[in-house]
Amino acid sequence: MASNYRLEARDTTWAIIDIATDAPARLDGIPLVTMEAAEARHMLRILYGIDRIRTNSKWWAKLAKKRAKMVAPSDDVQAVEFEPLRPFASSSWT
Repeated sequence: MASNYRLEARDTTWAIIDIATDAPARLDGIPLVTMEAAEARHMLRILYGIDRIRTNSKWWAKLAKKRAKMVAPSDDVQAVEFEPLRPFASSSWT
């Protein structure tokens, strides 16, 4: 798995840097800067988890589209219509 982020020490705090933009990574619009070392490591793991989920969801969506094309509706199969259930006309339970 290619690393999209790196940890960077800034004075006494840490930041997570997006390698593609060389700017601080953001989570929900909040820059991931001025963190303690342990917090930065945890946030980095969270970012990797989010990236993994995005990658997997794209893969599953692609597979679903591919399978949908493979399963084309057939004119040979006739639809079966069901009538709703009706209560008994007479009941012997009284």
